[in-house]
Amino acid sequence: MLRLRNIVGQCFILRRHISALYITGDKANENYVTLQPFLDFAGTFRDKVALQQSIASRGLNINLETVLTKYAAYQTQQKHLQRLEEEREVVTKELKSLTKSGDSTELLDKLRARGKQLRNDVKSLKQKLYPIEDDFIHDFLHLPNVLHAHCPQTDVEKLIYRHKPPPNAALVANHLDHKDLVHFIDNNRYYMMEQAAHFDVDAMQAMARYFVTNGDFVQTCNPDFVRCVLLEANATPLTQYHLVREEHLLNKLNTAYLTGGGAFESFLGTITKLSVYPSVLPLRYVACGRSYNREDGLVNGPTPSLYTATQTNAVQSFVATQTAEQADAELEQVLNLAINFYKALDVPFRIVYVAAASLTPSESLRASIEVYAPSLKRYVCVGRISNYGDYVSKRILFNTRRDKHYDFLHLVGGPVLYTTRLIAALIELGIKLEANKLPGALQLGPSLQAMNQHQRDLQEFKDLFK
Repeated sequence: MLRLRNIVGQCFILRRHISALYITGDKANENYVTLQPFLDFAGTFRDKVALQQSIASRGLNINLETVLTKYAAYQTQQKHLQRLEEEREVVTKELKSLTKSGDSTELLDKLRARGKQLRNDVKSLKQKLYPIEDDFIHDFLHLPNVLHAHCPQTDVEKLIYRHKPPPNAALVANHLDHKDLVHFIDNNRYYMMEQAAHFDVDAMQAMARYFVTNGDFVQTCNPDFVRCVLLEANATPLTQYHLVREEHLLNKLNTAYLTGGGAFESFLGTITKLSVYPSVLPLRYVACGRSYNREDGLVNGPTPSLYTATQTNAVQSFVATQTAEQADAELEQVLNLAINFYKALDVPFRIVYVAAASLTPSESLRASIEVYAPSLKRYVCVGRISNYGDYVSKRILFNTRRDKHYDFLHLVGGPVLYTTRLIAALIELGIKLEANKLPGALQLGPSLQAMNQHQRDLQEFKDLFK
């Protein structure tokens, strides 16, 4: 059996000067507003110490004092605008009242003149406010999520689980030397063959099935392309995915990116502007799909291999909860499911909390599932789970209604399996690529077990037409 991996579609680089997530009124004529995020100024600036600590621990080039100064200027202008709007509303009501009562035209003329002046003042003030608003809001949107209490704030990751120590073998054959299983051309093109091709698909499906049957997850099918506004809402670096060339694009800011259906961002379109009842929570979703990621395949990066390939099959998890405490519990449950799955392979792996400097701005905590790669003599990430708090939900307006007000949901999720990296490690560790021993794997009947692999493939194909 042969499976081809190749990226399709063309990509190009576009310099971005303004955001697709927040568009001020002066730019609304040229670019329509797709999404208006909830800007929680009070909540974000409530604990300045924690926010400053998050910025410093992540190593971000953000001056919080500068942002706060811009916020003060923005507030001043907004209050002035609000006073003008309120006065204009009072004048309008007086005009309506005097017109009905038939009072003197002299007073009516004065009110009309005042109303006209207020209208011009409001218009003029808005024009002055746009650049102030644009400057501050985009700095505000770049502020990171507050770090979780479990997140290491030093450069050292925190070990939370380990299964089997790494092998002591001195010389290990690289997985690319197994030409019968892998034909590797470059990071964008490679072929899985024989058992590797079967395991690539079977392991992905087994894990998704295990999450459905043992974790009460619902399996979904997600789009391969995500609009820029959702990447910005998730604070995803735009260099992480491939920008797609589109003809006749109406909104040139809200471009499409090739992420794959196995990416966390591919869930966001479904839940954007969605309000759910508390009774349906927690929401648990799992999806199989491709993951196209450029971060490990950059120029001058590591030696190209299956560990750095830009595409892989993946299993993506997504959970939404009412509270932060429930989100912590769900993250632990997902990790327990992942541990049971990887233990069935009897592979040396560990789970660590990643240091703050390695997180994206939207993540408050990330648990990395890492399998030992003998050729690299280190652990390699084959999956990860992140806690986003309500940071992303506020930006995409994903909420639940409770007691006549809205609460933004807490999100947990991430790719719990990258099949390509796992296959590379298993080959080097000398572990057979047998998916039938994995939790969630379909168990073959005696008749199929007696067949060789070619006969099984043929029988599975025939069964599709029964």
